[in-house]
Amino acid sequence: MSRRSILVVDDERDMLMLVKHLLEPEYRVMVAESSMEALEMVRSEMPDLVLLDIMMPGMNGWDFLESFRKIRGAEKVPVVIFTVRNEATEVLSGLSVEGVVDYITKPFDAAELKRRIREAFEARGK
Repeated sequence: MSRRSILVVDDERDMLMLVKHLLEPEYRVMVAESSMEALEMVRSEMPDLVLLDIMMPGMNGWDFLESFRKIRGAEKVPVVIFTVRNEATEVLSGLSVEGVVDYITKPFDAAELKRRIREAFEARGK
């Protein structure tokens, strides 16, 4: 059985490389430095989960999510928000978006990130 895939979308290259390094032993990790790049990637290969930064230049994470959900098959893919925005209203608003299964704030603890990714997959039965 092939490993589950995660698409990490973040405009900070160092963050992408850190998360890729942390998750790659267990998952196949794809990275995109922009929402547009991520949309191009999912059109050719749908990931099993998206780890999505919200605050990005150009097309932000919410705009990505809106476009992503219009792609066939994307409605089944769980999304975990991954951002520095930690205000209670932001978290509640993010968790109310269809398909968003968790909201993780940066900075993050590596063990906590791994646990919550596992739980996101379990919640969707993947």
